[in-house]
Amino acid sequence: MTAPARQSSDDTLLSRTDPSPGSTDALGWTEIAPVIEGLAFSARPLKAATREVTGRYALGPRGTFILSLIANGLRYPAEISQMLMVGRSLITAELGRLTDAGLISARPGASDRRRSELALTPRGRAACDEVRAEMARLVRENLASYSPGEIALFARMLRDARKVEGEADPALTARLP
Repeated sequence: MTAPARQSSDDTLLSRTDPSPGSTDALGWTEIAPVIEGLAFSARPLKAATREVTGRYALGPRGTFILSLIANGLRYPAEISQMLMVGRSLITAELGRLTDAGLISARPGASDRRRSELALTPRGRAACDEVRAEMARLVRENLASYSPGEIALFARMLRDARKVEGEADPALTARLP
């Protein structure tokens, strides 16, 4: 399937479904479906923005996000595991790839020598900056017709939309790229 055909298909995939019978909400399925579609397919530009660095350094799917979390101040593997809501073994494997690529370093923690404290290397900082620049370019390009205020509102709405009942809001811990 060509990219334009796939985009057209993606844009209408969920909205073709009939609304729930008997729904009296002010927001019906016609209004909600595009939001769901946007959330479901929003990972595509993120994956595109990270593709170059991920491939160059043979990273896993979370590698570039881990770089950004470390750049934002997270220092310990347990914090990163909690932020990304994945098991420690997945984080350990990804930290190994990042270390092997020379993007991060680990040393015993200052207050607890049993905990590894992570830091970006100069190469890791450059890779993180490269990914952030590509993400910023994509956002600027894809949202060029919106004002900075509208984009700020959109960001707030996305934070609200990603909340899951019973889970801590990751935004309270750190910000991703």
